[in-house]
Amino acid sequence: MDNRFELVSDEQVYDGKLKRKRKVKVNCLTPEYRQKMKRIAVKELHQWMSNGVSESFMTHLKELSSTLPELFALKQSFTPALEISTANKEISKQPSFDYLEVDMLKDLIENNSDMRTNPEPEYCIVKISLHVHQAEKSVDFLTSDVIMSDDNQQLNDADYDGFQGTTVLDVTDSSSLSSNILSFTRILQHWAASTNQKKSHLTYLLQLLKEHKPLIDFDTLPASGNQLIFIDGRNMPQPFATSENTTSKKYPLPPVIDLNINGNGRYCHFGLENALSGISPGSYFHNSDLLQYATIFKTNPECIPICIRKKVEQLDGEAVMEEARRILRGEGAVPYTQQSSMNIPHFKADITADGVQLFNNSEKAECIPICIVVHSVSESSERSSHKPIVLQMRSPIIVGVGHSKGKPDINEFLSPVLEELIRLDPNNHDEFITRGRQFTVSLRCVIADWPMRSYLKRIKGHSGYWSCERCVQKGVSCDINSSRNEDFLTYCQSDNCLDEHINSLHDLSPLHKLNFPMVSGFVLEPMHTFYAGCVGGRLKGIAGKKSEGKLSSSQLAKVDQRLALLKLCKPFEFDRHVRSLSQCVKKYKHHEIRDMLMYILIPVFSGILQADKLENLLLLQYAMLLIGGFDSSPISSAKIKEASRVLKLYVQQLIDFGYPIRPTTHASSHLPEDAVKFDCGVEALSAFVFENFYRFFRNILSSGNLPLEQIRNRLVERSKYLLPTSADGMIINSSKQFHIELKKLEANKSGKKIVVTFTEWKGTRKIIFPDFVLTNKYPNNICLLKNGNIVVCKDLIESPPKSKVFLIIGSLFKVREPACVQPYLSSDYDTFLVSKLDDLIGEWNLNNVQCKMYAVPYKLVDYSKLPDITLTNVSNIKWFVTPIRHTI
Repeated sequence: MDNRFELVSDEQVYDGKLKRKRKVKVNCLTPEYRQKMKRIAVKELHQWMSNGVSESFMTHLKELSSTLPELFALKQSFTPALEISTANKEISKQPSFDYLEVDMLKDLIENNSDMRTNPEPEYCIVKISLHVHQAEKSVDFLTSDVIMSDDNQQLNDADYDGFQGTTVLDVTDSSSLSSNILSFTRILQHWAASTNQKKSHLTYLLQLLKEHKPLIDFDTLPASGNQLIFIDGRNMPQPFATSENTTSKKYPLPPVIDLNINGNGRYCHFGLENALSGISPGSYFHNSDLLQYATIFKTNPECIPICIRKKVEQLDGEAVMEEARRILRGEGAVPYTQQSSMNIPHFKADITADGVQLFNNSEKAECIPICIVVHSVSESSERSSHKPIVLQMRSPIIVGVGHSKGKPDINEFLSPVLEELIRLDPNNHDEFITRGRQFTVSLRCVIADWPMRSYLKRIKGHSGYWSCERCVQKGVSCDINSSRNEDFLTYCQSDNCLDEHINSLHDLSPLHKLNFPMVSGFVLEPMHTFYAGCVGGRLKGIAGKKSEGKLSSSQLAKVDQRLALLKLCKPFEFDRHVRSLSQCVKKYKHHEIRDMLMYILIPVFSGILQADKLENLLLLQYAMLLIGGFDSSPISSAKIKEASRVLKLYVQQLIDFGYPIRPTTHASSHLPEDAVKFDCGVEALSAFVFENFYRFFRNILSSGNLPLEQIRNRLVERSKYLLPTSADGMIINSSKQFHIELKKLEANKSGKKIVVTFTEWKGTRKIIFPDFVLTNKYPNNICLLKNGNIVVCKDLIESPPKSKVFLIIGSLFKVREPACVQPYLSSDYDTFLVSKLDDLIGEWNLNNVQCKMYAVPYKLVDYSKLPDITLTNVSNIKWFVTPIRHTI
């Protein structure tokens, strides 16, 4: 029997026509829906078997099939009416049946006999409608869908026995069933277990519930997730259009367009101007950005565009109330100061693009987000007259997202962004194009890895002889002769120039049209160039290449043993530990390589790697300590000069060792140039902030179908329903909370320690700061004081209680010595070997804390067990301690 069935609508049009019949595949029904229909069928047939069937209907059933009444044990009713309970009210009416649907019931019986010999389960639906005629008017009073299935159990099936007349349990009426009252906590536990919720997500939910204590009206809750988070075109902001057509109140969601006629690539654009105005769905960290702008608005309001000022004032409830009082007094609203078209706020932004693998299958198309990070704001683009204010927090903002297998056409891909950059260019004075803009934007730099830089600049890749973007020599050389921006177009082989950097004069980057510096404007991004390329390549040589100083198998086993123990020493601030060097070095993430170099290089390789080889690796650590800098503070010229000398020395020593020089090793020699050009540490130019953010694209996809549409919808939902939130995730719903958050930012700039939360659970006391966590349990209980002492925290107390004054109770290390003296003195950077913990207990105020320390055991005799750092006066065990750099 065909798996298709026909349904006639409940209400029929009695003018000779029927509504359109829907054809549905039975196999499309979910198992839950099948079971539901079966229960309804059992109930209705049980009612027939209990009350009997009317004479007219029984006659028609026998005419259709003589076996039908026998199969269901149906008997003719001798009562003149059928008793049916509807809405708890008994009515008695003469039944009238739809003969078309009775024919379908006959098909059900025939199909039931077929299913007994068919190994494949089939399903059919019969729609039975009983009509009540009252006052010469037809009314549908009962409609039910019956689903019957056979799971190869035939007569042994319990449901089938019910159809033979056996009494069945009527489960359709839930009022007849008694149930225990479930607590809200029990329901939360059930939901968390059944949906595999992360513990961090559950913690955040519980914090919100305890903080705000909402009154829940369960009857008003939406019935589905789609109703709870509903979006459409009305949730999109009004674009800053230059045309006159601005009368429409509804705008569609950002469209997903094809990048070319061949369908190789799709793109969704959220808008650069909308992003900087704070109204784009791509503003993922919208609230934290607004808080930064609010601190600037208090002292330099002219630096903030009017569109952002309004949003800042909306966060300040007191300002909104004062505006309302002013209007009620008849004074009218205070107009915003009109900004001159020649003197409007100016943004400097960094832009980035990188490929993100959404799935483990590398053959599938990748996602290519275009993001920006605001570096600074100023009253005008005239840098000489208005000093820019640098933002402390770097938050990525999504401008657009591409999706393609391979790189799409560069001109089509960048076209929407370039159009907005031209409109917002401070040097663009075309009144028609620039009409309505409230700020200007200029690009400070482009942050991308080497393949993406080659794609954006249209130059040779990193594997070519002309791979170095900063040199004009062919091949690898230690003597650096830097190239210049104005010579970029001459870097093509001709009779007068042997340079082959760019692909062709007919394949130029569209960024060149913006007069963007094509050499110095593209930073040599340190995450990929320095850590993954230079340091990662060196570690791979130590683990597996004889030509690059491979360790013996016994030495590698000792390194792996140390790394296994150091796994227990990982503080909260690190997402992952460094895995086995011999087995996982080729799979190391960028964070693992940085943690290895900057934190545990000395305790892992001391006594195993030869002294000169270890000092060679420490040159890379020294260079990054000189010019790394996680903040945007300028680096002194002396440190930049020293870092340049150290990086050149590292390359020269590799040549002396006979090791190969990789392109990334040579490119790392140019990192000091970026520190000079952009007046900040190179860590502030790295892609780590974007790499962490790219998890969003991988985590939100529920399937591989229409990934761009899924990303767009999730961003629109977030922008519509996310409440104003602080950095620690708490909702800002009052003017008092708003001003508290501003004070936190101001105190953070002043160097004061801000306590976000103090908790205690099962003997572990925890103080959460904005940038680190301090507890009374190892490995999160070691800190550096401002006087240089290193403290092991044994307890955290609030003294006096509820005073918000917290004290550290602990002991000091009596012995401190430098962890290394060559190639640099580690004590200059607060890195020590410590021992002999004092047995005297002291207490210190939290404001005496300089930073948190990373502490690991040094040169243990037995690496099978982690020693106790809280034991006093132990001289035979030393601990390597170094500051967690981003907490300083």
